Formats: sequence, C-alpha cells, structure tokens
Amino acid sequence: MSLMSFLRHRFRPRRAATVAVVLGLPVLCALGAWQVLRGQEKAHTLALAEAHGALPVVDLGGRSDADPVAGQQRVRVRGVFLSDRQGLLDNQVRDGQVGYDVLTVLRLSGDGGLVLVDRGWLARGPRRADVPQWPTQDGEVTVTGYLRAPTDVPLVDGRVAETLGGFWVVSEIDTQHLGAYLDLPLWPRILRLSPESAHGFRRDWPVVAMGPQRHYGYAVQWFGLAAALLALYVIAGVRRARALED
Repeated sequence: MSLMSFLRHRFRPRRAATVAVVLGLPVLCALGAWQVLRGQEKAHTLALAEAHGALPVVDLGGRSDADPVAGQQRVRVRGVFLSDRQGLLDNQVRDGQVGYDVLTVLRLSGDGGLVLVDRGWLARGPRRADVPQWPTQDGEVTVTGYLRAPTDVPLVDGRVAETLGGFWVVSEIDTQHLGAYLDLPLWPRILRLSPESAHGFRRDWPVVAMGPQRHYGYAVQWFGLAAALLALYVIAGVRRARALED
C-alpha cells in the first residue's frame, strides 16, 4: 500500500488534532533546539573559563584603563578599600543559607580609579536586619580576581533598594546607577575576588548558573514531547479511520 493510499483510507485524524500538531510540533522542536544551543554555549563558556584559568595573571597594578582579553582571565590590582563605601548584594544563597555578597569600593593606587569589588559571601542572621559584620581593611592591599560585566538588569528607578546596618543593599549590581548613588565614578566592570586572593569571604561562584547537561536534559524532554505528540496523532488517526470503516 502506497503512502497516499494509506493516508486516504487508513489514516483519518480529526481536524482539531491536525491543527494542534501543525502548531505544536514546530514549537516543541524549536524549544528542544534552543536548549541544545544553550547547552553548547554553556559548554563553550566552561571550556573558555578553564583555558583562561591556566593563563598568567594580568597585573593591572594601580590602573583602571587596562582591559584583559576576557572576563574569565584573572587580574591583579593594588589599592585601598574604602570602608565607608561598602554594601551588600541581597538574596545570595549558599547551601540553603541566605546571606549577602559583600561589595566594597577599591580606590586604585596608580590613577585613583574606583573599582567595585565583590569580596564574597557572608551568612546573615535569623532576621533580615541582622546583617553580617566584618573587620575593616586599612592600608594598601593587593588582590586578584576576575573582571566581570555588571548585570543587564538595572536597579529599579536607578535607586538602591534600602539600607541595613549602615550598608546599602542592592538586588542587582548596576555600576552606573550605583555610582550615581554613591557619587563616585565607578569603573563599568566589577572585580570578583578569586578564591586564592586575600581580603575576601566565601567565594565559590559557579562559572555558569546551569550546566550544559541540564540544558541537554531539557532538550531531550522537549524532543520527547514532540515525538509523543506525533505518535499520539498517528495512533488516533489510524483508530478513527478503522472506526469509520466499521
């Protein structure tokens, strides 16, 4: 039996089912393909981070005008932490414990440039108002870390969300609006301290929020749903054709 003969006599799907398949199948396949693409991007990011981690540290000294090749390459800077210009990045969770990332402005020794440094995570107390405490660091320091672009999500209305315990609190890092709030010309990129650097706290940030295997797993689910939809469509069409013949 030819395919056309089969479609005429043995396959009689409902019109609504055909419309559902025509509309739904491309969407499910597109979602699966997008997850595969995202997985490939994450795998590339991880490979790039591993390669850059093997590169020598770029010594920026006390200048803020140098620009490493990539954000995953480590840099070394010298400067003075401004203890009166410190804040907290809100809603940071480690091992189920809510806390904050400590943000401190570093004035570079060479050209006086101002870089916002993410020094790592500290747990908060039982109440939101129980902000962590840490000793101030006086004098010149040398730290290493990774220069990262700030968030793509700006602060709401360009304002700091609130202040707690004398520290400003933000939910996203937006150097432009934060610099305006602090009345400081912050460098556009932030410095995230590397684990081996001194003057920091807990620093176990993942390179990517979701690994490539998770994306590939989601892709399998979407493609599986597409296959299931097509199989159900064919089975229902064949059964309806048999019922009409009877």
